[in-house]
Amino acid sequence: MQLPKNNLCKIHCNPIRRVLCFLLVCLGYFSNGQGYYEHPIKGVNEQWHRVDLPVEAFGRLSRSYASIRIYGKDKNDTAAEQPYLLVKDQPRTIMRPVPSTIVNRTRKGTDHYFTFEISDEPMLSQINLDFENDDFDWKVLLEGSMDQKEWFTIVKDYRIIALPEKYRFTRLDFDPVNYPFLRVKIKAQEKPVLNAVTINSAAVTSGEYVDWPVKSIRHEPIPNSKNSELIMDLGKVVPVSYLKIKPSVGHDYYRNFSVRFLKDSLKTETGWREQWVNAASGTLSSFGNNVFPLDEDLTSKIKITIQNQDNQMLDIPAVEVKGAKHYLLVRFDGKPPYTLQYGNHKLNYPKYDLASFKNNIPKNPAPVELEKAVYKKIIDPEAATPLFANSLWLYLLMGFIILVLGGFTMSMIKNAKGEE
Repeated sequence: MQLPKNNLCKIHCNPIRRVLCFLLVCLGYFSNGQGYYEHPIKGVNEQWHRVDLPVEAFGRLSRSYASIRIYGKDKNDTAAEQPYLLVKDQPRTIMRPVPSTIVNRTRKGTDHYFTFEISDEPMLSQINLDFENDDFDWKVLLEGSMDQKEWFTIVKDYRIIALPEKYRFTRLDFDPVNYPFLRVKIKAQEKPVLNAVTINSAAVTSGEYVDWPVKSIRHEPIPNSKNSELIMDLGKVVPVSYLKIKPSVGHDYYRNFSVRFLKDSLKTETGWREQWVNAASGTLSSFGNNVFPLDEDLTSKIKITIQNQDNQMLDIPAVEVKGAKHYLLVRFDGKPPYTLQYGNHKLNYPKYDLASFKNNIPKNPAPVELEKAVYKKIIDPEAATPLFANSLWLYLLMGFIILVLGGFTMSMIKNAKGEE
């Protein structure tokens, strides 16, 4: 039986293709160089300046940010590193428990009152209530007073809930207030048994979130499971440390979920293969604000796996994605020209003395201007020179390629004539 000519061609061409690929890989290996991106820096007129990292830099950096360097010239016109401190600047809320006691537990009909006295006088912004009850759905009125005679409303109709062995939400968040007395009113048929209370003051650090627009979002069921996936494409690699998920739902719900970030993509013969890393987990609910701070990571895609149990998928038309503002505080000790460089993944994270003396860094130094990035390639002399320093290596390699291709060509001709 004679094979069609097109199949015969495939049989003989495949070995040639494999050899060619091998040779190309070898050539690429021996001539491989390490590259980096370079931005000329303009506007350096003081010792300290702020250098904002451009958005395109994040896709060229490792997760350790190790390859960032600032260069200038020393007195001998030799390239010299300029020390810097990397700042990931975002708002942070630091909760601090304040001393408090439960001074009254009273009841009037179905209204139950709990009064708390605060020993300190900070700005208060959160109360965590620990109830012995494990199955309730109550609305809370929170009031403040200076003397327990006149009470002022802080929040009302604040919903707290407990589902037996499933879910509990008993935290009250509110705008900062300063009262020596707080009172919680709960309207309930059953008796609320309050075991303990934790009252927190909140200190919000200065910082700046950057909004990352979501290029596309889709929510689809996972086949043969009760879960669904919410996938967001950001269109570029950026640092992510904040999610606000916005379900559009008119009924109560709570769903456990996990968050994964896209780490890398590898192109294979069957298509793109994506590698994901776990980032966080939590619970979506109709009682909270569904805001979730995350440990920062660099990614271009976010995947949220939602456990729906036997419920229908939630309609989630939007998700807010944010990250910290990244910039460098640089001490320019040399002389121009100055450049920002990044992307050489062979570099380790630098160690500068100024990291131990952060208090000596001026606050709010003036920003500088970055010009357009230029890609520069570095040929590794240890890898390249031994192979190509003598032109004989090139002639031998070219001869080997000619012999291999000639041998396969003759084999194909002979096989074709034999089958005719």
